[in-house]
Amino acid sequence: MQIYIHIPFCEQKCNYCRFASIWKIQDLHIAKYVSLLCEEITLSPSPSPLGERGVSIKTIYFGWWTPWVLKLEQFEKILNTIKNKYILDTNCEISLETTPDKITKENLEWWNKLWINRVSMWIQTLNNKSLKEISRWNKWDINIALENIKKYNLIENISVDFIIWLPYVKSWEILENIKTILNNFSFIKHISVYMLEDYYSPDKIIETKYDNITYPKDWDKQGIKEEEYLWEYSSIKRYLINSWFNNYEISNYWKPWFECKHNIWYWNHSEILAFWLWAYWYVNNIRYANSENFKNYYAWEKIFKNKLSEEDIFLEKVMFQLRTSWIEENIYKKLDQKKINYFIENSYLEYSFRAESFSPLLKLTDKWVLVMDYILSEIV
Repeated sequence: MQIYIHIPFCEQKCNYCRFASIWKIQDLHIAKYVSLLCEEITLSPSPSPLGERGVSIKTIYFGWWTPWVLKLEQFEKILNTIKNKYILDTNCEISLETTPDKITKENLEWWNKLWINRVSMWIQTLNNKSLKEISRWNKWDINIALENIKKYNLIENISVDFIIWLPYVKSWEILENIKTILNNFSFIKHISVYMLEDYYSPDKIIETKYDNITYPKDWDKQGIKEEEYLWEYSSIKRYLINSWFNNYEISNYWKPWFECKHNIWYWNHSEILAFWLWAYWYVNNIRYANSENFKNYYAWEKIFKNKLSEEDIFLEKVMFQLRTSWIEENIYKKLDQKKINYFIENSYLEYSFRAESFSPLLKLTDKWVLVMDYILSEIV
């Protein structure tokens, strides 16, 4: 079992952010949220027939880039609440997302004391004009943060994230940024390379108020052209693989033994406990969701509770397998074979084989980048 914790407070909200969070930090508001969060953990029903002590927690993930706003005692309170409720696996991975300015000697020391053994830092780009436009820190803050990690050597498993398609960033820049970072900081074990989500699609489904957020200043015209994206992605992928990184999901690369266990569990369609504003649980084939606003969350309201059908589970397995590695034969044989052959003929899909098995597997080629959702919708 894995746990996801969302800390929805920021010192400032990034211009591309559409997650449930607020940027005006208030100590009393944070204290109230932490208190209710711990109460939610304590009172939540056990997903195991053996009770809470029958659940072994393999990963804990503090996410949405903002957990560092918590005080030491608030972090301790959350972790102690989890430990009082469940059993932590001996090798439990505890991840923390953070911004460069928070990676100081003091913070690294107390994160280490709290058993946090994996830190994920958002870089996005080293282009200062772009960083300023998206309301992020500058490249000097990023360099200082990485130097601190290197100097104090308190947490071994370090991940950094980049985004393709940011405003004012040229087609070759993210690749060069990654080269610069790895040449100077070889201790990095994990890299994520995401695509800036397209908010301009007329087909976009509006599920929450955050989905209404649009980018300012015509960002879609200030970044690389759509036809340049495939080259950018393929070049980055090729460089990272040649640098001994493994590609275990379309946006994620890891050095051997340093994959993000939390991500792998999630992409394997495993169960997850989530305690937070806008949380999405998945337990016993049931998906739950907490409210997206504080008022309703504090009233214990949920957006939905859905029992997944066999068809729902099948479709989700297809989606996760398509993102991570390959679709196994017993699954892709149930899909639209005519459409599959079409995508193979046009080099979007291809057959492959595992070393230990002669059973054919179906996987995406690099041409999937801008059309994966379309391929998925067509073959199921």
